[in-house]
Amino acid sequence: MKLVVFGASGGTGRHIVRLALDQGHEVTAFTRNLANITMTHERLRVVQGDVLDAEVVEGAVRGQDAVLCSLGTMERGPSTVVSEGTRNIIAAMEGNGVGRFVCLSSAGIIGGELGFFFDRVIAPRVFKHVFADKRRQLEVMRQSSVDWVLVRPPELTDDPGTGKYEVRFDRVASRKIPRADVADFMVKQLDDDGYVHKMPLVSS
Repeated sequence: MKLVVFGASGGTGRHIVRLALDQGHEVTAFTRNLANITMTHERLRVVQGDVLDAEVVEGAVRGQDAVLCSLGTMERGPSTVVSEGTRNIIAAMEGNGVGRFVCLSSAGIIGGELGFFFDRVIAPRVFKHVFADKRRQLEVMRQSSVDWVLVRPPELTDDPGTGKYEVRFDRVASRKIPRADVADFMVKQLDDDGYVHKMPLVSS
C-alpha cells in the first residue's frame, strides 16, 4: 500500500513510518524540516513542506492509497494548525479519491475519558487551546466524505512498545501508553474497517 504520513518527524510519527516500512508499505514522510527525519529506506520518500500549504499537501497526497496523520503543535496559546492542516489534507484526499484517514488525537477532547478532575481542572488550564483545535479537527473529519478513524490515547510515553493495549470508547484503561503501541494500532487501521467513523480510546 502507498501511504503518506503527516507529522512524520514527531515522536509517534517516527514509529508509524518505521512500522509501515517494516510491513512492506511504500511511505511518504511529510515534514517541515528534512533534518528531523534521519532514517533511510528504499521504500521511503521524504517530502518537505508546511501542512498549511494546500498545494504542497495535495502533491504529497496525490497517488496515495491512505493517509496517517499525527499532527501536533508545541503552542499552548490559540492555534488552528492542526485543524487547518487537516482541512488541507482531507481536501486533497477528496480531490484525489484517497479514502482512508487514520488520525491521532487525544483522550480528553470529548470529556469524561480521563475523569472529573482532568475535565474540570487540568484540561481548562493546560490543554484548553490544544483541545479546542483538536475538536475543530474532529469536526472537519465529520464533515468529510473520507473513511476516518480518530485515535484517542492518554499521555504518550517513549517506553518500548508492548503490543498489548485496550480499545474502549467511554474511559481509558490507563493514564499512559507507549507511542509505539499507538503507532501499531494506527497502522493496523489501514485495512481494518472496524473503527471507521469511530473514535477509539487506546490505552495500556
